[in-house]
Amino acid sequence: MILLLRLGSFLALAAMLAGCPSTSPLDAGDQDTGVEDDATVHSDGSMDALGPDADVHLRIDVPMVEVPADRPVPVACMVSAVVDLNARGAADGGVLRYVGDNRSALRTPSLPPTCVSSKINEGQYQVVHRYVPRISGRMRVSLDDQGTDANFDTVLSAQSECFALLPGERSLGCNNNVERSAAMRPRASEILTARVTAGTPVFIIVSGNFNEDPIVPQGTYALSVTELPEVALGAGCDLAVRANACALGSSCIATGTPAMPRCVADGLRDTRCRVDMDPDCDVGLRCALGFCRTALTVGAPCGPSTNGVCPEGSVCQWVDGGNTCLRTGTRGADCRDEGTPCDATLACVHTRFGDNCRTAAPIGATCDPWGIRDACAAGSVCAFTATGGTCVAAGSVAGAPCAPSPTRCAAGLECILGPDRENEVCVRPVAPGGACDPLRATTQCTTNTDCAADSTFISGTCVAPGRAAGAPCQAVEPRCETGLTCSVTTGAGRCQRALSPGAECDLRTGSTRCTGGGCVREGVTSAICRTDTPETEPNDAPAMATAITATGVSVSGALAGTDTTDCIRVTVPEGGSMVAETYTGDERVCALAGGDPMLSVFGPSGAEIARDDDSPGRGLCSTFAPWTYPQARGLPGGVYAVCVSRSDTPVPQYRLTVSVLP
Repeated sequence: MILLLRLGSFLALAAMLAGCPSTSPLDAGDQDTGVEDDATVHSDGSMDALGPDADVHLRIDVPMVEVPADRPVPVACMVSAVVDLNARGAADGGVLRYVGDNRSALRTPSLPPTCVSSKINEGQYQVVHRYVPRISGRMRVSLDDQGTDANFDTVLSAQSECFALLPGERSLGCNNNVERSAAMRPRASEILTARVTAGTPVFIIVSGNFNEDPIVPQGTYALSVTELPEVALGAGCDLAVRANACALGSSCIATGTPAMPRCVADGLRDTRCRVDMDPDCDVGLRCALGFCRTALTVGAPCGPSTNGVCPEGSVCQWVDGGNTCLRTGTRGADCRDEGTPCDATLACVHTRFGDNCRTAAPIGATCDPWGIRDACAAGSVCAFTATGGTCVAAGSVAGAPCAPSPTRCAAGLECILGPDRENEVCVRPVAPGGACDPLRATTQCTTNTDCAADSTFISGTCVAPGRAAGAPCQAVEPRCETGLTCSVTTGAGRCQRALSPGAECDLRTGSTRCTGGGCVREGVTSAICRTDTPETEPNDAPAMATAITATGVSVSGALAGTDTTDCIRVTVPEGGSMVAETYTGDERVCALAGGDPMLSVFGPSGAEIARDDDSPGRGLCSTFAPWTYPQARGLPGGVYAVCVSRSDTPVPQYRLTVSVLP
């Protein structure tokens, strides 16, 4: 029987059992079993299992925190589910370490993380850890360790209470993917918590995301907790915030010449924004990405290379050939949160960049199913077609975004996550041997089959694994039919047909492999194999980029040691478009083994116009194209630099393909 008691009542009951000895940590072992435990509660709230010589055994499962009458206790917060890090972690100098896994955790999240969305299968299979800090200050909590499974896509968060956060409540920290991995674990997570108080418990939650194979939401993780001593305003500090942290109301900023990191008051120009204080920045400044920056004006140029941010009520978006501060609700800008979402003649559409206002197309008209160029008028949506898109009623045809519940799709159709990995679309189930859509935007193969593209690369057939180019590889040898090879040595991949330079190749689904080169787009729907051109140093910055005269190129290289960036430059005609993609192998979905390259594009003025890391459907690789970025079409004529770079993780081998289209 499971009893739910207020902690105060439980402590009173435990006091009646005084004298019961403690012999072993709670739930001995690195992974909780979920079984009710024999437990003793101490005056500080920690718990130990009762030994075999105890006079009384209390078999119970209780919350780790006091239970407000109006808030249900999450399953993950029961004693039998919570890992007591103080008791079960191992001290390593000033770091506490613990190794666990979430394979036996419940899929449904009890404590939804604030940095991901549980609606798209993120932040699931949660394990909660309880930690009582010894000093007041900030903590660095990390899963970036060789002990964390390489393909485990982790989410890490921390809270002051073991309850799902209510609207307006903040977590102590949340992170999906670490910005730079020191352990070649770019899917690992790390947080620098808000200030915590000595002796007050902190709850650390490890969970996982559903992603594309081989990335998985469960696995072994190596968790570390480091308490950071505080330093005073004006004192020297660690800019990386790993040895210490500045006192409340200040942050470590490199100032002076030469730059000397000092604790500087928050809210000043180019310093950190104030937390839980009003105003968050001084007059004339605006908080952006955690820093107080000079506020620009509506209509002013903006972007990654601009020293300033757009004013309140506006956003930086690409429109008419440049990144510009746009008033929300106008063409190209974010939709308004209140009132009419967009101005007249515009429609609000959800894209990978959020909800944006696009030119409205009437029902029956052609449209952009990716939502980058335009949107359908209110009451209609853009359905995928073989040649682009058409405005139709929601859920009415295969390829259309699903309608609201309860009737998501018309009879005979099913609602699944679409190819943009952002919106759900209606698809038609297809039996083995039937005609299908390799993009998986209008059909879904059934009975353990998948869509293998034919020679046109825009249609295909539902086949069993290993039976055709474009089909998933079989789990055992032979992984593919004779004449085909699997795109990866181990794990999930696709069977590919090898092609010689000059042959037409499949850039959409990766059913082909170009021998000695890459698949380079030649038109809107066509691509050919081009032989790799080795990158040439020095090319470590846009100003040093290697000039490419061809309209399409496949560049090969590596990023390791002191080499962190390689750049090429291409000439784009007035109104032209660009497609640039990175690869770390033959598989279109790049996995961890090849590193984590990042793609940046710089315009004729030298300003960075776009930066992409981990595009939807590409794993750890990137795509800059008219169907993923508004910046990629209708470009002003001139010379553009395209750069591939890395963080701390080496990229042993990369391929950069770039195409310039009229």
